[in-house]
Amino acid sequence: MPVISIFFYFLLFFSSKATAHGGGHHGFTTSLFHRDSLLSPLHNPSLSRYDSLVESFRRSFSRSATLLNHLTSVSTACIRSPIIPDSGEFLMSIFIGTPRVNFIAIADTGSDLTWTQCLPCRECFNQSQPIFNPRRSSSYRKVSCSSDTCRSLESSHCGLDLKSCSYGYSYGDRSFTYGDLASDKITIGSFKLPKTVIGCGHQNGGTFGGVTSGIIGLGGGSLSLVSQMSTIAGVKPQFSYCLPTFFSNENITGKISFGRKAVVSGRQVVSTPLVPRSPDTFYFLTLEAISVGNKRFKAAKDMSAMTNQGNIIIDSGTTLTLLPRSLYDGVVSTLARVIKAKRVDDPSGILELCYSAGQLEDLNIPIITAHFSGRADVKLLPVNTFAPVADNVICLTLAPATNVAIFGNLAQINFEVGYDLGNKRLSFKPTRCA
Repeated sequence: MPVISIFFYFLLFFSSKATAHGGGHHGFTTSLFHRDSLLSPLHNPSLSRYDSLVESFRRSFSRSATLLNHLTSVSTACIRSPIIPDSGEFLMSIFIGTPRVNFIAIADTGSDLTWTQCLPCRECFNQSQPIFNPRRSSSYRKVSCSSDTCRSLESSHCGLDLKSCSYGYSYGDRSFTYGDLASDKITIGSFKLPKTVIGCGHQNGGTFGGVTSGIIGLGGGSLSLVSQMSTIAGVKPQFSYCLPTFFSNENITGKISFGRKAVVSGRQVVSTPLVPRSPDTFYFLTLEAISVGNKRFKAAKDMSAMTNQGNIIIDSGTTLTLLPRSLYDGVVSTLARVIKAKRVDDPSGILELCYSAGQLEDLNIPIITAHFSGRADVKLLPVNTFAPVADNVICLTLAPATNVAIFGNLAQINFEVGYDLGNKRLSFKPTRCA
């Protein structure tokens, strides 16, 4: 059986199994795959796990630059999307249309619109699955350009027929997608979401390609999949995910839950406010300080291009955690004094604090605590702050940010992270995510 076929078998099996226990209109759960895991269709067997991790570090800086560009750009008829299209780190399986067609895409908290490639193609990139044909879906409907839905999307405009709504995204790496704004049925496992607004891309190009055929938008905007679940199906506007360690050789998956299944509760839960800011796609938190053991470093009021409130973005699509230089330098200097192992250079030249060690346990790494507003102290274990980047080389996975501070996905490993859009709260709970 070809590798791609094996992947789809596992993906569909895990998705249907997960949702079978969490279906219904109150909430449901399905699987997440890291793009570099052995079960992922994007897994490149010619790359070592170290090479794959280094590539994810590089994508972190590219993504950060694009986030900054989106935060500071002026809206135009064709806006820059907040993400680099192939920079997302986790994949999710859903179905579109009637009859349903499988759609493997990047699940991304930095994007709102869910879109896939559609026939007829004026320009399409290669994908392993058949391209979605809207003419074969009995539930597919174009969105009118005079509708509130069309006007709610900054990148929309009237199509050539002057009736239907068209959209256009250009990305930071010159990739693009143009097409029709439409509604169709989305199915996730046993859960059905009728009349969901999607993008049907007829002209797409750039760095896309391979297996994924688009993006699943999990941002905070009105057209994100999470927000639409609330308005269409009465599912509470909340979701949570649990990200497992993904730089091992194990075939493990994470999970993502919606609605009531996404409630994060228990004695160890800490919560912090989601700060309303523009654009509403991103999830802004307030980072007050970082501690290394008992040494505490306060976040400066000018720690980023943003204000003191909502001064850091939590993002599933960025691997590294990016901190302003003043805060980062304090953390690094303290770690350098505490960790007694031999300092070495990062072979890739990306990370600044590295040691000669075979495994994390050899370094006696102290707990690093991220102090968010609302007394939400998130204790980061060594697996959240250091990673093996080569044989006998382990590096700190925090890096200096230029303008945008980001709490990345390595820092979120083995936490259940809950986004409650209704109550504007984000919660962390230490959990074994496998």
